[in-house]
Amino acid sequence: MSNMKYWPFLSVLLKSYRNSKFSLFMLMASLIIAAAGLSAVLVINSSAKQSYSSEQQFLVPNVTQTITSNSSNLKLTKQDYSVLRVKGFSQLIAVAQTKQHIYTNNQAATQASETTKVTQRRIDFTGIDTFSLLSLPDFLNPVALSEQSNVAAKTISSASDDSNQLIRQLGFGEPIAILHPQLLEQLLGQLPDQQLEPFTTEAGTPLPKFNTFESAALGNDIIMDIADLYRLYPNAELSMLLVVGELSKAKQDRLQESLPNHLQLTNAKGAEQDSELTSSFHLNLMAMALLMFVVCLFIVVNAVNLLLNSRLSWLKICRQLGISRLQLFVVQLLEIILLTLLASFIGVVLGIELAKLASPTVQATLENLYSVEVGFGKVSIIGLLIQVSGISLVGSICATFIPLNKLNHQLAQTKDVPLSLVQQRFWKRIIWLSFVVFAAAAYIILNHAQALWLLLIATALVILSGCSLLLANYPGMLALIQRFIPARFPLLQVSSKQSLALSGKTKIACCAFFIAATSNIGMNLMVDSFRGATVGWLEQRLVADYYIYHNGEPNLSDLAKDTGVNVKQRLENTIPFQGKQVQQFSYPTGELYQQAMAFYDKSKDENLWSEFALGKGVLVNQQFAFGFDYKINDVVELPHPATGEISSYKILGIIYDFGSPYKQVLMPLEMFDLSKSTCCMYAVQGAESNIDLLREKMLTAGLDPEGKLLKTEELLAISMQAFDDTFIITDGLNVVTLLVAALSLACAIIVLMNDVRPQNMLIRSMGVSALKTQLLALFQYLLLCFVALIFATPFGILLSWVLINDINYQAFSWTYPLIISPMKILQIYATSLLVVTVVIIIPIIRAGRRPLIEDIRWVN
Repeated sequence: MSNMKYWPFLSVLLKSYRNSKFSLFMLMASLIIAAAGLSAVLVINSSAKQSYSSEQQFLVPNVTQTITSNSSNLKLTKQDYSVLRVKGFSQLIAVAQTKQHIYTNNQAATQASETTKVTQRRIDFTGIDTFSLLSLPDFLNPVALSEQSNVAAKTISSASDDSNQLIRQLGFGEPIAILHPQLLEQLLGQLPDQQLEPFTTEAGTPLPKFNTFESAALGNDIIMDIADLYRLYPNAELSMLLVVGELSKAKQDRLQESLPNHLQLTNAKGAEQDSELTSSFHLNLMAMALLMFVVCLFIVVNAVNLLLNSRLSWLKICRQLGISRLQLFVVQLLEIILLTLLASFIGVVLGIELAKLASPTVQATLENLYSVEVGFGKVSIIGLLIQVSGISLVGSICATFIPLNKLNHQLAQTKDVPLSLVQQRFWKRIIWLSFVVFAAAAYIILNHAQALWLLLIATALVILSGCSLLLANYPGMLALIQRFIPARFPLLQVSSKQSLALSGKTKIACCAFFIAATSNIGMNLMVDSFRGATVGWLEQRLVADYYIYHNGEPNLSDLAKDTGVNVKQRLENTIPFQGKQVQQFSYPTGELYQQAMAFYDKSKDENLWSEFALGKGVLVNQQFAFGFDYKINDVVELPHPATGEISSYKILGIIYDFGSPYKQVLMPLEMFDLSKSTCCMYAVQGAESNIDLLREKMLTAGLDPEGKLLKTEELLAISMQAFDDTFIITDGLNVVTLLVAALSLACAIIVLMNDVRPQNMLIRSMGVSALKTQLLALFQYLLLCFVALIFATPFGILLSWVLINDINYQAFSWTYPLIISPMKILQIYATSLLVVTVVIIIPIIRAGRRPLIEDIRWVN
């Protein structure tokens, strides 16, 4: 029998699945969840990176530069475009844009036509001057967008031909519009049942026929000919001019000289800027996915342990028949590999679908956080499958090593031999040494490293040090709790002693729960602190009664004259500083606005505001101070807002500016010149009757007061809604991670059921009911989880501190105060224990329903 082939044994092993369905299900479910989560994040990140490489292209090939307005008072106009074209710059292609909802017609019984809004989020409608584009010689031999994805040349040519063909159709024949297939699928999914009417504008005008095209340049976009866009939306504005093809040095210089003062020529490097700006978001998303992947591997360990435990009796028979342990291990390792490959394939398919469902949320999040548009990228399923399968194989094989090592000991002996006192001391020293090593490594990295990936490794080391500390102190904590249980509750004392015995056999499951609980506490405290800091910051900064977002004519300060309304406008410039763009904002110096400023740090000088009002000093946000390494009282060289003359200013204060990706400098309003600065926001104060007069004047001037005039409470609500939407993905991953850890604990419980059967049989034979036995079993495991939560709390708080003061600092160049809310921690306790109870109650009830005689026979 020693020469027995592997395949016959494998076929026998496969037949054993009918007796181990639950363990097989848990194994496959954990691998599928891990592969699906990882592949979804890989798809989301890949799509974003592809989209960055084609940002501001709008399917137009070979765009090298763009012309945009640097002033909101003087926008890019049709006349600017016409003048430049007349001067011979035929490579300029106009792009007009507007954000609008999509509607559909509803025919009521009265035959009166009404429109119903289909979209929850505004769609970016883009119009391209296709007539001018088609007249370019370069358009005949364009650089394909798909070239930027490094695909095969044949695919490039095909994608280029399809893109060119669609663009040619925009300006001829029946009006059409181009959008991504996934966007069309989302739109169709939001239509009312049995709705066959076409998509329309709010006024009921039908939109052009939709043609789908799969390109990373398309996300929340619908592209059409510029004439069709102005026909549908007459108020659409020119957003930029695309420079198609390379310009000679002489022609570029001539173009630069021909540009009016309010227009600027920039290189089309949106890819590099957006990729750099959002790299921290994608890295954090990947870290969360890897955390969930690691926790899933804990399930793999317990599921494989459960699977091998159910086969232990017939594996011993195989050994007695002469089959070597090596053969048993090789076949079962091959089994794990095959199951992992199958789970990886299913997980990749589910991950792609999950990425499609999450893409609108991700797009909205990146747009809110960074003002970056993200499209739907093309995914190489084979490449993704190879990547996910490789990672899953490495993880599952490593996770399988522990159960196989345990099996090796079980097959080598007739009964379990507990560790000797010397062995227990040895392993305890190893655990304490691990804690010291992990903690020391985390401390060194957090205090000396600046690379974001190193800081993420440090957070993992913090969590691992917590695991080591938990394992080293589990017996002591359980023994301490046992002492506080009164003698009049003997069953609880017995159950707590059983928890002490189980703590040595559920180390892996408890570590999985600890990791999930620590990350949950850390992430929730971080988000809760961010929310609390943001609410307090907004309530302090938003001191006016109303705010108006409006740029261009008319000037609302002039419009508000004779209404009794006090209007303060915010003027802004964009200035170069150390090779980067910096926002230069005005700030009022009145007493009300002085009290409204929220400082991270400020000068000790009592004359701070008088120096600021005199133009001797400036206020900078954290992003500026941390990004350029400036501190209070440092001197910075900046251009004057009105004259542009470089002057020296002292940094009087560093202010909070939560969520902004931009570096900002605040200067007194009096230093700005309205003719040279832009204005897009006004702070409005006054009695409600006076505000009504301003509304009337706005209506007379052709402005919509309902859409532009926002009450402070409304603005705060909108801001917090955007905040909540931003963290939907993080909240979802937190819940999944906690659920996965509970499943890992459930697998461990099932493995240990046979170990506790003698004790349960003894308790039940003394007259204790099955219900009480089940409650005592539940108490045992919840006690283990409660101790894990106690240890997870300080490490969760430490994790949130690291996330705020180290990772957030390096990723975004701003921080905020850590708010430790006892109620939030108690809420996490309750949620965690509830999730664990729901998951583990099923195996406990199944074990409690067994007749007592079965346990007695099993023991005998």
